[in-house]
Amino acid sequence: MSEDLESLLVSGKEMDTKLVVQVLSPYLRIDRETCDIRPLRAWTGLKAYVKILLYLLARKAMVALDLDLLEDSASATEIMKNTGLKKGTVNPALRGLFEDRVVEQNEKRRYYIPNRALEEVKAIVVEDD
Repeated sequence: MSEDLESLLVSGKEMDTKLVVQVLSPYLRIDRETCDIRPLRAWTGLKAYVKILLYLLARKAMVALDLDLLEDSASATEIMKNTGLKKGTVNPALRGLFEDRVVEQNEKRRYYIPNRALEEVKAIVVEDD
């Protein structure tokens, strides 16, 4: 009986790497040297909030890959710079994602996707596709 219950346990520290690859691979690649995202053709038609989620998820992947990136979080300014989105688009989208608990902010007020939200991110991206 306890083995059945134990199958329900997960660790908030673990990232589902297969899910991350599944979500990111149709839309972008990651430059190993610069840690820049390289959007693919499918990126173009995505809504702004989906691009933001994909960018933050790519940062999460970069940290997991031990690339030259100190943290998976990003400021609104970094998100604008690296996604090509405008401030008037990024800030409201981030507020909405934060209110919906899809993204969180750390003590430096930088945005990141918590592991608990990975399935929700996948659902949002698939829904927009």
